[in-house]
Amino acid sequence: MRFKNQKLTLHPSLNHIPPSINLQTPVFQLSVKTLSLHQTTVMKTKSTLLIAFLLGIALHLNAQQTLTCQHPNTNTESLKRIKSLLDHSQKSTDLKIIPVVFHVMHQNGYENINDAQVYDALEYLNRDFQKLNADTSFITAPFDTIIGKVNFEFRLATIDPDGNPTNGIDRIFTPLTNIADESSMINEWDHTKYVNIWIVKTIAYSGVSGFTTNPLINNTPCHQGIMMLHEYTGSIGTGSPSRARSLTHEMAHYFGLFHTWGNQDPHLTCNFSDGINDTPVSKGNTSCTPNINSCDDTSDAASFAYWGFDPRDNIENFMEFSFCTFMFTNGQVQLMRNVAESPLYGRDQLWTPANLTATGTAGATPPVSMAAPNSNFSSWINNTYWSPFTYGMICTGDNIQFTTQNGLIPSGTTFYSWSFPGGNPATSPLEDPVVTYANPGYYNITLTATGPHGTTTTTRNAMIYVSGSWPEFTGPAVQDFDANGNFWHSFNMHEDAGYFQRIPTNGTQNSGCFFLGNHHEPGTDTCFADPMQINLSKDNLVSPAYDLSTSTGIMVSFDYAYGSSAVPSAATEVLKVYSSRDCGKSWSLRKTLTDSALITASVLSTDNFIPASNQWKNASFVYTTIAADTKTRFKFEFVASNSSNNLYIDNFVIDGVLGISDNELSGVSIFPNPSQKGGTIAISGLSSSNADLTIRDIQGKLVYQKELSGSEAELNTDLKAGCYLVEITQNGFQFLTRLIIE
Repeated sequence: MRFKNQKLTLHPSLNHIPPSINLQTPVFQLSVKTLSLHQTTVMKTKSTLLIAFLLGIALHLNAQQTLTCQHPNTNTESLKRIKSLLDHSQKSTDLKIIPVVFHVMHQNGYENINDAQVYDALEYLNRDFQKLNADTSFITAPFDTIIGKVNFEFRLATIDPDGNPTNGIDRIFTPLTNIADESSMINEWDHTKYVNIWIVKTIAYSGVSGFTTNPLINNTPCHQGIMMLHEYTGSIGTGSPSRARSLTHEMAHYFGLFHTWGNQDPHLTCNFSDGINDTPVSKGNTSCTPNINSCDDTSDAASFAYWGFDPRDNIENFMEFSFCTFMFTNGQVQLMRNVAESPLYGRDQLWTPANLTATGTAGATPPVSMAAPNSNFSSWINNTYWSPFTYGMICTGDNIQFTTQNGLIPSGTTFYSWSFPGGNPATSPLEDPVVTYANPGYYNITLTATGPHGTTTTTRNAMIYVSGSWPEFTGPAVQDFDANGNFWHSFNMHEDAGYFQRIPTNGTQNSGCFFLGNHHEPGTDTCFADPMQINLSKDNLVSPAYDLSTSTGIMVSFDYAYGSSAVPSAATEVLKVYSSRDCGKSWSLRKTLTDSALITASVLSTDNFIPASNQWKNASFVYTTIAADTKTRFKFEFVASNSSNNLYIDNFVIDGVLGISDNELSGVSIFPNPSQKGGTIAISGLSSSNADLTIRDIQGKLVYQKELSGSEAELNTDLKAGCYLVEITQNGFQFLTRLIIE
C-alpha cells in the first residue's frame, strides 16, 4: 500500500478561493479492494487500514519537530462551566458563519505568508469544522460512530472595524513577530465581531506552535484570539500538510475545548479530565501509536458511565498532539456550539445576521473582498544583505531593492507603479525593483498598487539617504550638539512614535543633545501594560562621515543617560555602537551597553525621564584607523523593550592625533603662518591648473571652501582666532597643513 496526493473536491460552500489560485491540497488516501460487509471483517479491515495509515503518518512525520500549544489546564471553575454547558442539550445544528481576520505580523521574511497560504489554512479549518475532511474514513471503533460536525464556517471579513473594504488579511510590519506573546496581539479587531488570528515568526514559549484564549478560563476583553507560527498555518508555502490541523486545534480552544487529557503537558498523569465524557481519559499522545490505552477509564465514573468499558485513547481527536487527528466527538461539538451561543463567553454575537452584515460575511456563499491592494513596502541594501530596513542609508552607485508587503508569492492580480525621483530607474512596474542613485541626498519613494477593487498609494518621504564619496569632517572632532546636529541622520526603523532627534535642552549641563523618546502617557487601553508596545523596536542614529585615514590614537567617547523600569539583571534593552567605512553597507560592532551599564536611572515607563547631572555616564572605545577610513561613520543602534523610557546622547568625541602629509604637492607653502585675524594669506608653489581648497576648524567642520586658479593665490578670510586644517587638492595630489590664526 502507498499514500498519494489527491486534489480534494470541495463542498460548494467552501469554494471561495479566488480563481487565480490553484490549490492542491494533499490528502492521504488508501486504494483498497471491496471489503466484506460482515461487521467483524469490516472492523478488522478498518483497524488494519488505520494501523497502516498511522505507520505511514509516522514515517511522514519522522525527523519533523513536534511542537505543542500553550494552553492552560482545566481547573475546578472551568469544569463546572463545562458541566453546566453540557447539562443543556445542544441548542442547534444550523450552519454558523464566523468572521475572521488574519493579522500577518512580519519583517518581510518568510513569516509574511502569502494570501494563498491563508486561504489554504481557512480551507482546512472549514473542512474540519464541517466534517468534510476525507480522512474521517480512517477512524475505527469505538469512535467511528461519534464523529461530530461542528458546522461552523469561517469567512474572511470583507469590511474592517472602520467600515472600509478589506480582504481579511491585515499585514503589520513589526518586530513583535519575534518572540511573540500575549502583548504582541496588537491591532486587535473587536473580538465580539471577528475572530482575531495572529501569524508570527517565533513564539516566546519554548516548543509551542500556537496559543489561544479559552473563554472558560479567560473571559476578559483582553488578548482574545489565536496566535500561530507561520509554518503551522496551512499546508502550502511555509506550512505543511502534517501541521495544517494546528489551526483547527487552536480554534477549538477558542470555543471552549481543552486537551483530551485536560493537562497542559501530556504523559504525566491520568488524574485530569477535559470534562467531556465521550473523550476517554488519557495521558495524551504525541505519536500515532495504534490501540494505545494510557489510562483505565473504569476509574473515572463519568467516562465509564458513558462507555461502559475501558476504550482506547482517541488519538484521532483534534485536541490531541498525535499529528494524525481527524475528528471531534459529539460531546466536543455540543460544548463548542453551546459556548458559541451562550451570552456569557463573548462568542454569541459573531454569527448573528447583524454582525455578518457589518463584517461583510453574510450571504449563501462567501462574498468576494472589495478591498484595494496593499501598497506598503520596505527596502533591502544591495540585494545581498538580509537586513530589511524601512529607512536607511546607501552610497552613491549602490543597489537598493524595494519589496512590497503583499506576501512572498505574488497573487498575479495586483499591478505596481513605483516612483523613484532621482533614481535609476525613475519608475518601475516590477513588484521588487532594484534602484541606484548617482547623487547624494534624501530621496522620497512612492508605490501605487492597483487591483480589481481599487488603488492605494504609499509615499515615504526621505526614506533613503544617499551618501556622497567625501567626508563631512576630517580628523578628530568634538560634537556637543549645542548649536545643531548637522550631518547626523536619524532612522526610525519601525515607524513608531519614538525617534532620535536633536533637542536644545536636557543634555549635560542642560545643553543640546540627541533624544530618543520612549516614554508614554498612561493610555486608556486596559489590555496592555504598555499601550505603545515598543518591545524590540529599533532606532538608529548615524554620524557624519569622518576622514580618519591620517589620524592615529583614536578614542571615541560619548555621554549618555537612559531610564528604564526594568530590573537591570533582567533588562532586554541594548545600545550598540557600530562603525562603517562603506556608507552603511556593512557595520562592525564597537561597543555594547546592556543592563546596569546601560540603565542610569530607574523610572517607570510612563514617566517623562529627564536626567539629572548625576544620571549621566560616559562610554568609550578604541578605534584603530586604516587607509580605508576616508569616510567612516558611526552608528548608535538602540533596541527597546516595554520597560524603556527616554534615551539621551551627548558630547560625541573622536579624540586622537591628526597626521600631516609630507607635502605631496612639492613646493607648496602658506604664509604667513601664524597669520593675523582679517589678514591676507598667500599660497604659492601650485601648478597652473585649478586646485580645490578647503579649510576646517579643529572639530572638522568646513568653514571655508574655494577653487584656486594659477600658481599663486591670495585669500582674504574672516576666520576667527584658532587652529585650522588646510587641505589643497590638485591633479590628484594632496597638501595638508595646520594654519594658526592669532
